[in-house]
Amino acid sequence: MAAPDRRVVAAVVALVLGATAIVAGVVVGRRDRLPGAGLSDTVPPIPSVRSVAELGPLTEHARVGARDNGQSTRYGDRSIWVFGDTVLRRPEGFLSNSGASTTDLRAADGIRLPATDVFGSDASSPAAMVTHTPAEGAFERRHAASTGCTAATDPYCGATFAFWPGPVIADPRRARVLAFYVKLCRGGAEGTPCSGPYGRPLGTGVAALDMRTHRVTRLTAANADPVGSIEGADPTLFFPPSDGYHAAALVVGADAYVYGACTDRCHLARVPLNRISDRSRWTFYGGREADGDARWSPEPAAAVDTVLAGSAGNTIFRSPALGGWLNVYLPAGDDTIRAQIGGSPFGPWSAEFRLLTTRGSDVAYAGFGHPEYAEDGGRTQYLTYYRTDTENLRLVKVTFGG
Repeated sequence: MAAPDRRVVAAVVALVLGATAIVAGVVVGRRDRLPGAGLSDTVPPIPSVRSVAELGPLTEHARVGARDNGQSTRYGDRSIWVFGDTVLRRPEGFLSNSGASTTDLRAADGIRLPATDVFGSDASSPAAMVTHTPAEGAFERRHAASTGCTAATDPYCGATFAFWPGPVIADPRRARVLAFYVKLCRGGAEGTPCSGPYGRPLGTGVAALDMRTHRVTRLTAANADPVGSIEGADPTLFFPPSDGYHAAALVVGADAYVYGACTDRCHLARVPLNRISDRSRWTFYGGREADGDARWSPEPAAAVDTVLAGSAGNTIFRSPALGGWLNVYLPAGDDTIRAQIGGSPFGPWSAEFRLLTTRGSDVAYAGFGHPEYAEDGGRTQYLTYYRTDTENLRLVKVTFGG
């Protein structure tokens, strides 16, 4: 499986419950500070970690040899999971992404994910969740090695597309789950947009998982400049790699809050759930006004740094028992899952603090929280991380003091 830095894609929250004012192109949320919404202008106390217990690997479908990432969300009575590169066995196979779900929402005795897709199917083998557009399929066939091409005659000979899902959020009002993903190209000649051991990112998009029809659709970005791809302009890409919003996501009220454009820290965007396909409705957190109100701008370039970034993304969620919002992440090239606590999804955020050092692996990555499994008001949380030596996702129980 891949080293952790493969998931550092250069580019993948706040709350507005009332009226907004637009001043000089900047949206100022005048009710972003309501205490009743779980928002605060101060950093909560850093919680103590009372205990950490390694619970072992996730139990997955018999054909799964290895798969990484592993982000999740609750939808109704299910926990919906998405994964990145998926190695199959008996017979051997490979998918750039897959998914699963379960109705077992008790993690204390482990998590079983035998389903073959995000809808809970029990087919003979997992299938890709995010699939190709017709234009992408035509590109791959045109440059397939079976055509007799070589790197000398065709720099894209053997190139293929891949899709790495990131965070997932529930949108039950529209009977769907939304998965943010990065599109990559792999297998091309050196120097092309498809080169490198894991390929290169081409942009980020949003897939809608329809929980009624069990169909997955890559949403089309409206009111946006087209994002170019090697097969031509791709209408399903919301952002180019430089501005990719794919690192973390959550829902507050009627809005989605999406973190991305990460280096050491991440930027933050906000968009109404019912208008998520409309790029003109996305705004970007630009800091606070002198009176403390959050400042939002329609321009990605106006975004400022917020949370510290993880090697494959972050999980950000509210913990009522801790009186704040947690940012859980595993930094690139590290073996220690860390966290911050914040007064709101857009901060202020605390200094980082240690949750646990991963066991038995020189290089671990993809450290995520799964708050749908939380206990005692969020005082007990369940995390996963990918362990490179055993090539499996490990489950950890963390209990905070106080």
